[in-house]
Amino acid sequence: MSLSITIFSHRMLLTKNISALTLGFSIISLPLHAQEKAEETVISDTQEEAKEVKEQKILQSRIILTNGDRLSGQPHSIDAQGSLEFTSSSLRQKAKFPLNKVLSLELNSWKSRPLPETTARIQVQPRYQETSGDTLLGGLHELTPENIKLKTWYGGIISLKRSMVKSLQIINSGPGNYHGPNNIKEWSFDRNPATWRYKNGSLISKSSGSVGRDVELTEQSHISFEAKWKESMRFRIHLYSSDVEDSSPDAYYDINFNRTYVYLRTRGKSANGRGVRRGGRWKQIKQPTTSNKAKFDMYIDRKTGTITVYINDEHSCILQSQSPDPSDLGTGLAFIAEERYPIEISNINVTPWNGKTFPKQQLAIEPKKSEENEDKKELPPHRIILSNGDEVPGTVGKVQDNRMIIETEYTPIQIPIKRIKTLSLGSIGEEPKKYSQDVRAWFHEGGHVTLKLATFKDDKISGFSQAFGEVSFDLRAFSKIDFHIYDKKYNDKRAETK
Repeated sequence: MSLSITIFSHRMLLTKNISALTLGFSIISLPLHAQEKAEETVISDTQEEAKEVKEQKILQSRIILTNGDRLSGQPHSIDAQGSLEFTSSSLRQKAKFPLNKVLSLELNSWKSRPLPETTARIQVQPRYQETSGDTLLGGLHELTPENIKLKTWYGGIISLKRSMVKSLQIINSGPGNYHGPNNIKEWSFDRNPATWRYKNGSLISKSSGSVGRDVELTEQSHISFEAKWKESMRFRIHLYSSDVEDSSPDAYYDINFNRTYVYLRTRGKSANGRGVRRGGRWKQIKQPTTSNKAKFDMYIDRKTGTITVYINDEHSCILQSQSPDPSDLGTGLAFIAEERYPIEISNINVTPWNGKTFPKQQLAIEPKKSEENEDKKELPPHRIILSNGDEVPGTVGKVQDNRMIIETEYTPIQIPIKRIKTLSLGSIGEEPKKYSQDVRAWFHEGGHVTLKLATFKDDKISGFSQAFGEVSFDLRAFSKIDFHIYDKKYNDKRAETK
């Protein structure tokens, strides 16, 4: 006769005990007479801490169970009975966790890769009652009336239905361009790095302090990002910061968002060497007080000190510096949070701007003088926005030799992919279906994909989505996989673990 018992480090599990009987999983079987011997294997605090440090270097994942327990180790596969096989140095042998008891799986096997000249970022239409859809990154491989094909390192060629694609953005890696955040290491802090953390493509504040990066802002720049807050919208942004490791650098444009108002302050040195520290009037902004998140777009002219703010794609206000263009401005960007008003920043996009074009303006195209144009039918209006802010009306055609062929009302034109910023691919808005077996995998580079789970084995996860069919992804692309994603009770538990 044998008795199943569990031996864990209580420190590793945050002082919680995992019960094999309660959770319904099996780990190891020891003879009954061995129980007393097992109870004697108590590790001292010093030894245990050293063991945890060693595990953090070796182990690559952490499983979070629905009762809140956590265990570091290595996932392997899902067996025929629907249990996740998992090994850990805290266990004698492989454990099996039923998926109905698994809340999330955190992964830590990311390897940085050099950025290509251009990357396509595709956002899928949200599923029913969701606010954001799946997001995929890759090289734009092919574009047809029915499909968009991405070439990816993590899933090969992925073909997406155009009817389910909400937007397509081209990310350029040239000077003055940035898209992220991608990891915490690429950002700097004015205090302890623990004041900010990175998770699932977002920078999350934990206390007062700033997080910044030299994004090589050009003289005229467009900065876009999404922000979330708990109760009140209150945070600051430094533009053209001279020192992103200091929350009070020598020079910067300081934008203070405070609920339904925004304020601009300028600091630096004037051309004659005198110190400048001036503010302006508070401007009212159109931000619903009931919302806890928003998309921000800022079009900045450093020389004139003019900043045009859009919130949720609607014009909000124009800020004007009283002492524009201090001589010692830098090229950095920083976000400053207060302890009482934590924020979450994601989808940061920085590009050069032409200084003239704002959203919903169109670039006129001269027609060809030809009889063919007189009888030509009107083409579906797609918005092709160039990296300098200009907008071309037309229909997206083929991708060939790193160029996109665009059918306009008058004539087809070819535009290099690196000059394209975003594409609007129509307004069909077909939503992917939800399935009870759906899991959500979060990319290290930001965004997520939702899959009807088929298999999970070693370094691969495969499944199905209406938007891109049957796929198999490399696990190294993901930072976390969530289970039970449509269950409010479990989603609330997930929110508590952030």
